[in-house]
Amino acid sequence: MIDRKTLLVCTALIPVMLAAAVGRIATLDDWTTLADNGRTLPSLLLLLFPACSALVVGSLFYVSAGRTSADVAKLRPWHKWGKRLSLSYCGGMLLLQAVLIAASAKLGVPFHLSATSRILSLALAIVGLLAVNQMPKLPYLERACGAGLELGPIYGPRYVRTVSRMLVVFMLALIAHSLAAPAWMGWRSTVVVVLVATAGLTVWSIAWGRHLGRKWNLEQNVNS
Repeated sequence: MIDRKTLLVCTALIPVMLAAAVGRIATLDDWTTLADNGRTLPSLLLLLFPACSALVVGSLFYVSAGRTSADVAKLRPWHKWGKRLSLSYCGGMLLLQAVLIAASAKLGVPFHLSATSRILSLALAIVGLLAVNQMPKLPYLERACGAGLELGPIYGPRYVRTVSRMLVVFMLALIAHSLAAPAWMGWRSTVVVVLVATAGLTVWSIAWGRHLGRKWNLEQNVNS
């Protein structure tokens, strides 16, 4: 969950990523391909950075909608949690995109691009792991964790625990991959894993929340 101020900051970073992606694609000899030391990568991958950032930020803000002033005390820790997560994620994605653009443009940067991308991915994964680990410890809010639906006292906490466990597994796998992947794999595999898994986990969490919400409503209708 995030407040409007955090949303505005994040939405300012997303157009920067989008403009950088479009600008780099427009300057390519072959607009469909990024080249780095003879290796190629689809240039449209650059557009996934702002897309995934928008998906994560939009999802965090979406579950904040409809909350009332009576929940201010419970909302405060969630807003702090969402602020740290969203700003860290968008900032990390922007830096990863910059590394990818620098690698394809063959800029004379004074650092090793492959190692830098791994360090950034590892830092991003650690930030996400800490945030995910904190989720079940935050006050449970009805509708705040169920993609806009009421989950009830049973399915609500279950949803939070399930999502938290899935994300912890993903983050640990990403950290292990960043540490153990051979050097010849470079930054490509890490970038692809981060982007694809981010989109997949976000869509799954929303779908899972809506499923549990419908299940709870059905049980309430049957019992009434």
